[in-house]
Amino acid sequence: MNEPLSLRDLIETAAAKREASGLRLAEIAEAQGHKITVTTINAIRQGVYKSRPRASTIRAIAWLADVSEDVAFKAAGQPVPGPPFADELPPGVDNLPPKARRAAIEMLRALVDLNRQASEGIHRISSTQDDGLPQDWHALAAYQGPEPHVEREREWADRGEEPQEPPQKA
Repeated sequence: MNEPLSLRDLIETAAAKREASGLRLAEIAEAQGHKITVTTINAIRQGVYKSRPRASTIRAIAWLADVSEDVAFKAAGQPVPGPPFADELPPGVDNLPPKARRAAIEMLRALVDLNRQASEGIHRISSTQDDGLPQDWHALAAYQGPEPHVEREREWADRGEEPQEPPQKA
């Protein structure tokens, strides 16, 4: 069988395999811990679903159709998400002071926006690594300033902050 081209194809596959209506598909998915409503299933089947489906919806459809999540996300026209980012953060991040937390969140927002733009074809990064980041991402992530940057270090000291150390070259 060829790979389905859309979520609609996957819902139809699931309905045929399970000999089930949209309502029954929703009940089967819910019984297995998946979150998808009959309204969503029927809207996708009828081709009138206008929203961008959530990852949980796509995963439910993958399970119902008995295909991999990769196939379902491809059918939805979305990249397969990695593990929850919060699970990968190092111990101690919850103890960061408010200013450091805001800085980290803003940097992540910028990276998410950059990635979104790149995937939409608005902005292309010419030299990327396998993880999608520019080769010189360290230079983008932190101000390195001119050598020496005594004035900035004085400003940090006045605020009781430690100066940033430039990234070490490998």
